[in-house]
Amino acid sequence: MPESSVILNDLNKVFIPCRTVLEMEALTSLFLEYYNYDLIKEIPKSQPTSQQIIEVFRILDCQPLENIIKYFIDGVVQKLKPITMYERDHHDRFRMGNVVAYTKTRVCLYLALHRLKLKFMFIKHFMTKFKENGFKLNLPEEQGDLAPHLFISSFYKDYTHKNKMNLKMMLSSKRVSERVSKLIDLKDIITNEDIINAITFKRYLDDINRIKFIMREIKASIFVCKVMFAQMDVFDPFSEGKEIMVDAEEFMLNQDFIPVLIPAISNAYSGSNKAQLEDLFQAYEFMMKRVLGGINYAIEIASGGQILLDLEGTIYNSGNIFDI
Repeated sequence: MPESSVILNDLNKVFIPCRTVLEMEALTSLFLEYYNYDLIKEIPKSQPTSQQIIEVFRILDCQPLENIIKYFIDGVVQKLKPITMYERDHHDRFRMGNVVAYTKTRVCLYLALHRLKLKFMFIKHFMTKFKENGFKLNLPEEQGDLAPHLFISSFYKDYTHKNKMNLKMMLSSKRVSERVSKLIDLKDIITNEDIINAITFKRYLDDINRIKFIMREIKASIFVCKVMFAQMDVFDPFSEGKEIMVDAEEFMLNQDFIPVLIPAISNAYSGSNKAQLEDLFQAYEFMMKRVLGGINYAIEIASGGQILLDLEGTIYNSGNIFDI
């Protein structure tokens, strides 16, 4: 993945200094392999201490994992200040360049939101290409006969590949500044490879567990974001206050979205039922639009209304991840 000055700027100012966000995301994802999300869903509202999270995560006598939680809570979350909520009004607002995105006390929150949005963008990118290709997968010719059986497998591999490439870019230690090099040296107990292995490709999974894996990834990011928002006295950051309250978090976690819709689309594709595919895609696109809008709203709240993104815009650079 080619480097650019923009990527190197984000690497030095965001990705490496806020590496704790990626570590906490990885730790939460591993926890969710064995325990239900309901066990931790409401924890952010209590503004937990690091020791409380260590106990909830069942971490016993493992100093490196305890250090991840302590640094995240005591070194990052505790520095966040409550923010003033405002009535949503777009009049005379504009994005303030990239100044707010590098505000020291909130930069880790922006990274957590960036990661959450990227995960849905990975999904959206695959689904958009599938639709634009006439509801067909781009498969090698020799696999053409297997296409009906490869939808979820292709979906999963595309997601995990993009996620892994993005993490490798974020965790790169090449060409970083001397100041950031010292931060990396302080955190060599949990290696970059440890993080990547914890939250990327699991090779031998069936279709059901592939979907569960992606849902764990999404839930891990939601949890990390909400712990940080709760410290700022914002407990429902993804709820847009419109004529009808739209809670994007409910869409993110709804069984009728990714856990049900993706297998349903796979089944319709397997049965070559284009009319059904088109109907299912309408439902998928409706939910995805609400999810991305809700994440954008959370970013707007976190920035005091100064970071306004397009539906598919991201706070930080993602390189050429959507071209691979």
